[in-house]
Amino acid sequence: MQKRVESGLVACFVNDGIIYQKKDMLRILSDLLFVKYEQYDSSGLKKTGEGRVFRVYNNATNSSILMNGRIYLNVNSFEYLQIHTDPNTNTSYFELFTPDFSIRIYPLDAEDKEVQWQMDTISDKDFFEGEQEED
Repeated sequence: MQKRVESGLVACFVNDGIIYQKKDMLRILSDLLFVKYEQYDSSGLKKTGEGRVFRVYNNATNSSILMNGRIYLNVNSFEYLQIHTDPNTNTSYFELFTPDFSIRIYPLDAEDKEVQWQMDTISDKDFFEGEQEED
């Protein structure tokens, strides 16, 4: 049996890990729909909310916005993403880190929401007009 050379391998994450690559962060976050979020700083929990993730992107100009039930996440707003598994529910949640605070994101089941948002009713075309996503 031939031994595998590990120097050329890329990371593999199963339920837990720390993600630094922006493309990997995009892949992980882009299929989220309804989420609960919590913002923490060095003194503890600061803000909480729930919303729909409308867009996850990677560019140098647009901010991340979490307000009024709408979530737009720019992975360039964060240094890294950590994947956690809740031992009580065995479900994963995500924590995005900046130098000053972190945001925990807990996926929610769309079936549990009373009102189903229509994806085509609210467009972010004007918000991103002319913006190019970076790799």
